Amino acid sequence: MENLRLSRTTYQLIERAVEALVQIGRELKRYNDRHEREQGGTEEKDADTAGRDES
Repeated sequence: MENLRLSRTTYQLIERAVEALVQIGRELKRYNDRHEREQGGTEEKDADTAGRDES
C-alpha cells in the first residue's frame, strides 16, 4: 500500500472528526439505553395485560 503523508492540519482535522464520531456514538448509546429503559416498563405492562384472559 502506498504511504500517505498528511499535513499536520489535515491530520488534526481527521483526529477531531474521529473524536466527534466517538462522542456521537457515546451519546447515541446513552439515548438508546434510556429509551430502552423507558420502553421496557411499558412493554412489561403490555405483556402482562396481553397475557390475561378477559373473558
